[in-house]
Amino acid sequence: MKRIEMFSSSADLRAGLHRVLSSTVLDPSWNERRPWWDGLPDEASARAGALGLEELADAILDRLPCIDRARSALSIGPLDADAVRSALRRSIISGRAHRAHGGRDVYGASNKDVWDLLVAPLAAALESRWGASAVADGVVDLDDARPAPALRELAETLVGFRTGPKDTDHRACADWLTERLSGLGFEVDEHRRPGFPPVLEAHRPARGQRGHVMLYGHYDTIQAGRRWVTDPDCIHEQSGRWIARGIADDKGPLAARLWAIGSTSGGPALTWFIQGEEETGSIFSREVLAERVPALPADLYLDETGYHDHADGTLRLLARRVGMEVDDIMEGWLAGLRVVAARHGLGTRFEARGLNKAVVAGGCPFDQALPRGARVLALGVNDTAAGIHASNESLPTRYLSLHREQLALLFHAVGRMESS
Repeated sequence: MKRIEMFSSSADLRAGLHRVLSSTVLDPSWNERRPWWDGLPDEASARAGALGLEELADAILDRLPCIDRARSALSIGPLDADAVRSALRRSIISGRAHRAHGGRDVYGASNKDVWDLLVAPLAAALESRWGASAVADGVVDLDDARPAPALRELAETLVGFRTGPKDTDHRACADWLTERLSGLGFEVDEHRRPGFPPVLEAHRPARGQRGHVMLYGHYDTIQAGRRWVTDPDCIHEQSGRWIARGIADDKGPLAARLWAIGSTSGGPALTWFIQGEEETGSIFSREVLAERVPALPADLYLDETGYHDHADGTLRLLARRVGMEVDDIMEGWLAGLRVVAARHGLGTRFEARGLNKAVVAGGCPFDQALPRGARVLALGVNDTAAGIHASNESLPTRYLSLHREQLALLFHAVGRMESS
């Protein structure tokens, strides 16, 4: 989070006030079906973080009780409503005067009062609980978000390996993944058996944070059908989506995590299982995961991906504890993910379940290997228009950078759980 001083850009204040409104998801009485921008005259600008100061002031004053309850959830005392109202009024008047005289878009004393009263205490509490990703500077309009070139390169390389049931690039793909993981500090064990694709078991020790997170993914795909409009083994970009065989299941999410982990400093200990026969029954992989997953207890288990609703981007928070109810620890993780989603103009919907893997032959071996009590999240970059296992399978690019923030938040939260 930026430190605000006199003569900083007033855009910083507006971004900070958007974060204050996003924090209302922490209000215990908050209705998940009613995001903070619901009912505003300009919902699109609110979701994009583009409201002006006067619109933000109206929204904040209307939601002061919600903000106070969110502050209470973060152990911050209530606001003085009169002081907030007065500070916002002075800031608006000052801004009008600057514009009337052609002044620069800068911070003044009145704006700093608003910052110190509303933004700074809340931001400090959010960062303490969920890390820097909960208060990242600015608001990203996901409709304008572009994947990093390095991420695009990773995805293109993965898609270029033909790893369908009748293809022969499984070994080459596994070798490439091993090289990439080794470059990220992982020690990789390759479980091999003649006639089966390798199963990768990658470990990276903790980097400044406590705890252990286990991830799962797969590099195989279905066979390409005949109804593809584009070359299925090359990424074609159209209307903000990547189109390719296996791009949603699971090469795009796999590339997103490789890139996110490679561009995120610090983290708990990581274990990552990546197999190559999920679409064909996981005969060998099932044996490996059944033996190895229970032998490596983790604080958090991350499935291969997760989903957004295609219509409005709502993030589906698919969370469960194996054989048990979701507990307060997981509720805390979900609360942080809601804050990040709201800051990006996305609603959320909690579903106490895992990914629907009815099409996976024999069932998912990762699911079947999870120990009782395991805290499992299905979180990722796909949406409901992906068309998995269909011709012209696709993935929306707008959530790729967001996933890095989600992982950073979870890594911080797991470490905080272990140290508390």
